[in-house]
Amino acid sequence: MEAKTQTTAPRILIVDDDELIHKLLGAILQKAGFSCLDALGGQEGLELARSERPELIILDIMMPGMSGFEVMRALKSSPGTSSIPVIFLSGKFHNREKALARELGAADFMEKPFERSELLARVKTYLTLRRQEDDLSFYNNRLVNLAREALGLLGQSRSGRLESLPGELAASLGDSLRRAQEAMTSMENQWVVFSAFVKPFLAGQGDSYYRESLAMIPEAMARLRLEIENIGSVSRELSAISGPGPADEA
Repeated sequence: MEAKTQTTAPRILIVDDDELIHKLLGAILQKAGFSCLDALGGQEGLELARSERPELIILDIMMPGMSGFEVMRALKSSPGTSSIPVIFLSGKFHNREKALARELGAADFMEKPFERSELLARVKTYLTLRRQEDDLSFYNNRLVNLAREALGLLGQSRSGRLESLPGELAASLGDSLRRAQEAMTSMENQWVVFSAFVKPFLAGQGDSYYRESLAMIPEAMARLRLEIENIGSVSRELSAISGPGPADEA
């Protein structure tokens, strides 16, 4: 079982009633290698988000009919779209609007007009954050299953119901643990490079909102690293009761 990989260009849904914004954002994002989906209204954007499941949404606030805030509430209320990062786009953000955007779970917000470099930095930031979160979730689930199997066997051993562990099973557990450790190290290295790139764009905003976003992934990785270490202890204890593997018998 392998973590899923991104094989196509990340899809970004643009929801705005201004066709000029669609042309401008589309030109910038497509040149940077992204694929764009366009919706000229809130209801259309919500339907596209539900059917296409884009990797990120850029969402205008003031639109006729369904406002951006209403779209955001609907997105967050559905399991299929609640995890999609949303960047709000508006002509001017007041403190009240910023507070509501955060309360609704927005990843970020940008004011019009915007700089190309700033737009791309923020888009890449939240696409990377989501990919890292997906990877962490994948490896966490795999480790939970591994931990349950290992702890169950260890419990049988301690109770005297398991006198020895087949060498093949011990090798399988060891291999799974090794792969998880390698994946964890890879994610940690990726995060060092990524955070160094993005901090100049976000950390200088003078807003704890961005600092909290940048802290989420390291905290999750630290918890996962601890889980790996705990499972490693169980695996070593299991090795003490395992039968000899093919290498040991040779």
